[in-house]
Amino acid sequence: MKSLTTKVGFIIILFAAIVRVPASAQSGNPLQFLSEVSQSSQANPAFHNKTEKLVIGLPLLSGATAHWNANFSSDYLFTENFEYSFDHFYTSLGEPGDAKANATLPLVYLSHRNDKRTLSFSLSERVLLWGNFDHEFLKFIDQGLLPYYGKDEEFGPISFKTQFFRELSFAYAKQVTKKLSIGIRPKVLFGRFFYDIENLNVVVQTDEDRQVLQVIPKGDYRISGPIDVKYDPVIGKTSIKTDFTAGDYFLKFKNMGAGIDLGFTYQPNKQTTLAVAIADIGFTTINDKAFNNTFVGSIDYTRLYQSSDTAAAYYFEPRAALEALTDSLPYKTIAEAFTQRQYELLPVRLNLMATHHLNDKMKLNFSDNLTYYNGEVSNYLAAYFNVLLGTRFELSSGLNLYNLGQVMPGFACSYTARGVQLYLATNNILRLVQPSKAKNLNLSFGVNLLFSTEPN
Repeated sequence: MKSLTTKVGFIIILFAAIVRVPASAQSGNPLQFLSEVSQSSQANPAFHNKTEKLVIGLPLLSGATAHWNANFSSDYLFTENFEYSFDHFYTSLGEPGDAKANATLPLVYLSHRNDKRTLSFSLSERVLLWGNFDHEFLKFIDQGLLPYYGKDEEFGPISFKTQFFRELSFAYAKQVTKKLSIGIRPKVLFGRFFYDIENLNVVVQTDEDRQVLQVIPKGDYRISGPIDVKYDPVIGKTSIKTDFTAGDYFLKFKNMGAGIDLGFTYQPNKQTTLAVAIADIGFTTINDKAFNNTFVGSIDYTRLYQSSDTAAAYYFEPRAALEALTDSLPYKTIAEAFTQRQYELLPVRLNLMATHHLNDKMKLNFSDNLTYYNGEVSNYLAAYFNVLLGTRFELSSGLNLYNLGQVMPGFACSYTARGVQLYLATNNILRLVQPSKAKNLNLSFGVNLLFSTEPN
């Protein structure tokens, strides 16, 4: 545990952002076009449950989604022989790395429509990830320390932020008139883990008088979770220990936040429906078991190594070298507990949608999904064609335009039987079958159980 926080700061930046995680946001996902699926209301709380049954989502499955956007894919890190290579990553990337992801794991989902009203309840785990890094740092890891002796270099900035929290939400949709429906989804958020390192720089310089190579991290980071962080000024070391309680797993009331989704649908005529929604207007809080850590001093190396040539002298495997570096960092930090509560905004999403029914079986869908988070804006434009095949199978296919620069073909489908419903949706079908090459991917899937509430 001694190097937990610093490994998050370095290793996760380079590796965890590459790993696919189940995610929550509906941005650009064609699930919103599957009107027969109750979870389409995640895009707009004014959407009604059209099954006319009680919908119970299977825990951990129904509503799991994955959203990933980056300027690199996981195959950048591996060669054709499936061996990891920081040099291959560095060469393939060729520019600063950037990645965004968000994640949800559903625990409970219930939805039921009664006449002109739909009530829904959900409990889920959510993860938000955002990061960028100087790709020259990859070269530093690949080369090792030896080539930098006698030089002064600086790598950075490196930034990474993650939020992990539990979301408890209640949704209410009402058909106000024949043409207008409104919806609201208030949320209570319970913070589980938070990590934020912003603009970290790593300086590598040579002390000729002492004949040592110094690695100097500059910056600080915030962390909150089931841990206890203490700084001992006598030995100059920050210790990190687990401090896990039952409240850390269930509902973390000391790190509570709140949010709300709002939406409406309007039918100007029988064929056309317009929908507008704004989601995740809210915040999480950081208060309990929260610490600010500042890097101080330098890590001095007298025994240098190289990591690029396995056959040459002084070779040290890059992954082991990186781990040794992160193990040294706790000795170079000073930790202080938070003195007051801090607030973190959620990624706000605006969803604009238009649907035009060609007939009883076919319709056209158009949407624009904008997301604002951490000072950055991303946008998905989508056009999809839906068709009902029989009475149970719905298929949607179309194109997505990400940030006006990348076109991706997507599809969604659902099968509704008497007592069960299956669905799958992705905005990038090509990368669904080749996930190692995915730079942009949004995946949703689920299994719903359907129960009739009408008397026999």
